[in-house]
Amino acid sequence: MAEALPTDHISGPEEAVNRRLHRRIATRLEGRIVFAGVDSECLIHEMSASGAIVEVTPLPALGARMALDVPGVGFARGFTARHTADGHAVVALDMPPEKRDRVVDRLILAAFNNPPLT
Repeated sequence: MAEALPTDHISGPEEAVNRRLHRRIATRLEGRIVFAGVDSECLIHEMSASGAIVEVTPLPALGARMALDVPGVGFARGFTARHTADGHAVVALDMPPEKRDRVVDRLILAAFNNPPLT
């Protein structure tokens, strides 16, 4: 199982916490990520209203500000909070509270249609 994602309304890497307030949903969603002059396709392995585990090349630097677009789920801005042992980026998302429930509902449906590989 993956480690906890940084949570809640985070404005910078120094405020990232290692506890979960939003349920992570395992999935295999294709998306787009933009950071530091890079616009790339990516694969989202887990996502919640406050974060995501993203497979992308090149790997963004720690603290890099980014935008993540997941078709059928939504668009969010955030930053790279850390890297996983298997070379993925853990992205802390800065999602307004009023948008979270809607994004989670869309994420559940998208994950149902795109389950993770076993």
